[in-house]
Amino acid sequence: MYDNKIIAANIRKARLLRNYSQDYVAFKLGMSQNGYSKIELGQSALSVQNLLTIADTLAVTVNQLLGEVDIAADVQNIGAIPICRKLLEVVCRTTGMGFAAIARVTDDRWVACSVLDEIKFGLKPGDELPLATTICNEIRASRKLVVIDHIAADPVFATHPTPAMYGFQSYISVPIFRQDDSFFGTLCAIDPKPAQINNAKTISLFTLFAQLISFHLDAVERSVIIGDTPDQARRAELEQRLSDMLGADLPQPVRNVLDRAG
Repeated sequence: MYDNKIIAANIRKARLLRNYSQDYVAFKLGMSQNGYSKIELGQSALSVQNLLTIADTLAVTVNQLLGEVDIAADVQNIGAIPICRKLLEVVCRTTGMGFAAIARVTDDRWVACSVLDEIKFGLKPGDELPLATTICNEIRASRKLVVIDHIAADPVFATHPTPAMYGFQSYISVPIFRQDDSFFGTLCAIDPKPAQINNAKTISLFTLFAQLISFHLDAVERSVIIGDTPDQARRAELEQRLSDMLGADLPQPVRNVLDRAG
């Protein structure tokens, strides 16, 4: 069964992306603005015909309005962001960890969208892990990051089944939120050896990278839907924050990676 509130929110988001007024969409539906407003508030049930008309008017698919998850599109959209690969390179160079990934995490699936695998973990974009076997599932529920220097010495995760199953001793994962604050997935890294990652600088780096991914994902999705262009000022702001945070401490090989990402 579909949720009227979710459909209403998706219609409103798509209308605002198009910069259309409620009056315009109401006109296309042959109803009053007040009647249409109740649709966006989730107070009126939608007929199939009205849903089709709204989708056509806003140039989106019915599935997008229904809130159905299109994992293949999410993997493709992350793959269309050139900087993602570079961010994963920086993650591995700065932490010394051998595997980093951007994962799409839903209430029933964990899917790799972008991967840098230097430890032969064996995942590539589009591959899945059983959701229940991942710590990312817990992050999806809590919306909070998890960072562990040494699994075996951690009072919470030493007996957790996931590290033993996948053979890692260090782990960091931060949530990625879309620009509307909905949960998309995680930016994560693992390694079979302990790592010094539970510190403010590493956490800030991952958090900012997650924001950059969110920004670029929004730009790609806008481009797909309405041919919009990225907000260059917002991108410059995020990249300046990255530069300020790392400053002179940024190793030259990592600096070279970021320079190529631009």
